[in-house]
Amino acid sequence: MSASSERILELLQQISALKELDEQYRTGPKDDEAIKDSQQRRKRRQQIRKEMKELASEARNKAPSER
Repeated sequence: MSASSERILELLQQISALKELDEQYRTGPKDDEAIKDSQQRRKRRQQIRKEMKELASEARNKAPSER
């Protein structure tokens, strides 16, 4: 497995963990700390999506054309 594939799997695991924490947030109390944590998770998901897009773009550019 390539390094980029391994990294994408790692990022997907992180997203899964963040989603689980968000589910707990939805059902739990909404104090200031919980809200701040939710905002940080949202930012981290955005960073992960950006990194995954970059990895996918690099992989497409490296792959031989099928045309």
